[in-house]
Amino acid sequence: MKLLVTATARDGAGVARAEDGRVVFVEGALPGETVTAEVTQIDKRWSRARVLEVLEPSPERVPIPCAHQLEGCGGCDLMHVAADFQLRMKASIVSEQLLRAGVEAPDPSLTTLRDDHGRTTVRAAVVDGRGGYRVRGSHDVVVPEACGAIDPLAEQILVEGHFGCADEVTIRVGNRTGDRLVLVTGTDEDISVPDDVLVVSTDDLAGGRRAWIHEEAAGRRWRISARSFFQNRPAGVDALVAEVGAMVDALGGLGQEGPLVDAYAGIGIFTGTIGRGRTVYAIERSRDSIADARVNLDGSDVKIVNAPVESWKAQPAAIVIADPAREGLGKAGVDALVRADPQLFVLVGCEPGSFARDAGLLCTVGMRLEHLAVVDLFPDTTHVETVGAFVRA
Repeated sequence: MKLLVTATARDGAGVARAEDGRVVFVEGALPGETVTAEVTQIDKRWSRARVLEVLEPSPERVPIPCAHQLEGCGGCDLMHVAADFQLRMKASIVSEQLLRAGVEAPDPSLTTLRDDHGRTTVRAAVVDGRGGYRVRGSHDVVVPEACGAIDPLAEQILVEGHFGCADEVTIRVGNRTGDRLVLVTGTDEDISVPDDVLVVSTDDLAGGRRAWIHEEAAGRRWRISARSFFQNRPAGVDALVAEVGAMVDALGGLGQEGPLVDAYAGIGIFTGTIGRGRTVYAIERSRDSIADARVNLDGSDVKIVNAPVESWKAQPAAIVIADPAREGLGKAGVDALVRADPQLFVLVGCEPGSFARDAGLLCTVGMRLEHLAVVDLFPDTTHVETVGAFVRA
């Protein structure tokens, strides 16, 4: 069908209307474009489609420079969008989601990454011993001969490595330390990677083995275990810590008395930077991340709470920083954290819909969104990282 695209959905797809009034989400289409599209999914109230031909392109559309993306690789789904427009596009997605949630929001600030060399954690499928990326909407795999989206230390392993009978491989590298690790499913037999790469299998970890790399970010050195969460690149950690720290300085004041809560603390990034000089409650349920946090935060005035955020028995705190997974806080998470009665609540979100829903929940308990930032943590992809500072209304 021929469609006029008028907006962008929260997953980056273009939004259009078919002749029968049905909303159509068009993957790969930009606002203002007229396209011919093929319907791939039909629901009662909406459909999904993919672009077959761009009849009237947006001025923000650019040629895709990667042959593997043209083959269908699902890794970089915004390569057709001009780099200087991508972040504005993501900001519009966030603003639209907040509007839908009934949240009054200021215009977001836009933050790009500095000293970025690409992703340092790569999860790949394995086919005939080679690592590759899933094709969009398919279980098929594209095996790349090169990948400019990832750190060169990781690219060498992905392109040159052979991973035996594994089904999946996770590659982790320290861009600023040179450490390299691969985690494969099953056993580590018949694995061929450069000699400096530490190889560990899921069977090894299940048997009690520990394995980690180190990375430097936000002015510190961090231990990161094979299965611990760490942002997809150190430049992203630099940007997030700077953004959250600026909000705390402006609205909470690092000199202000009172503890800080670091919810979904992971390996201790916010505790070990913004929380320095404070009493901190670091809440985390992953045992691997907690083990790293104990090393990374040794000597700090921190109480590490091994529990889901929803079950934390709240203690009074001046500031809460929450960085949940894609599903967000939800009502239970918001309720648990606001019982600490913070004056400042900083929410970090990696899915605009979840962020907007949680923002709405915070507003219903008497907080106001004072500052909003969109950080380009995932260039050339539709992933959106948002930071919001909420104060007492």
